[in-house]
Amino acid sequence: MISVIICSANAARAADVTRNITATIGVPHELIVIDNAKALGGMCAGNNAGAQRAVYDICCFVHDDVAFLTNDWGTRVIAHFNEDEQLALIGLAGSRYKSKTLSGWYTGLQEADCCNIYQRKKNGKDRQFYMRPEGMEGKSVQVKTLDGVWLCMRKQVWQKHPFNSERLNGFHFYDLDISLRVSSFYKVSVVYDVDVSHFSKGNFGDEWVLGAINFHENVNKVTLPCSVDGVISPQWESAVIRAWLRRLSIEKISFKNKKLWCRAAGASGLKEILPFYFNFYKRLKVRLRRAIKGS
Repeated sequence: MISVIICSANAARAADVTRNITATIGVPHELIVIDNAKALGGMCAGNNAGAQRAVYDICCFVHDDVAFLTNDWGTRVIAHFNEDEQLALIGLAGSRYKSKTLSGWYTGLQEADCCNIYQRKKNGKDRQFYMRPEGMEGKSVQVKTLDGVWLCMRKQVWQKHPFNSERLNGFHFYDLDISLRVSSFYKVSVVYDVDVSHFSKGNFGDEWVLGAINFHENVNKVTLPCSVDGVISPQWESAVIRAWLRRLSIEKISFKNKKLWCRAAGASGLKEILPFYFNFYKRLKVRLRRAIKGS
């Protein structure tokens, strides 16, 4: 049985997702909506508040901007945990490798990244983002990190390893933190038999950049880099920096914070990624010129 915990300050979105969950979960469950996560201190505090109220053995932490596409998905969640006693936490997107350099769960490495999420486009249609390392079959793949759009966790594991509300405020890096900590002791996996449509692309602006620096320099205690199988390639760090330079170059981030990210990530010190480094700032300058012309 499953306790579903939703942090949402938007009553309409909370109502939509709870209706969808009720129609699709397929097992006895309870719905716990935390509508004051911001006042409590962010996602860590909100999720912990919900888990404290949970009565079932599995806690499902889910965003309010999703819709489940799989009927009876709760049965599949329970099956994953019943079939593997070592399994502690599952999600829909994550990676088998976590870099030392600043990043979210995504690395850009085909041999590491795992994902099965449908992204809702502006035209109302869904685009599937599907990633699975070559040769890894089955309904799940073990990972080190997870994205927080949907996290299902044994309640007894949450009791030992709650969300880090003491050191992480706001709405970023709560998922990276808990998946890294839990995967140091238990098995964490991305599952491929639950389909979810996500309505937003995420926010990787100034707040995310500052959160990334704070998490990697002040909060995280897991030794990085790390991987599921212990294999770490010297080339992977620069590949992760390239992937995130490309990703962040299209975001609305202040010039000051872009400089902070590049310095903290070590982007300016690696010769092989200098073209990406300069392109990162080139795109910013183009936007600045357009802004000046339009003013």
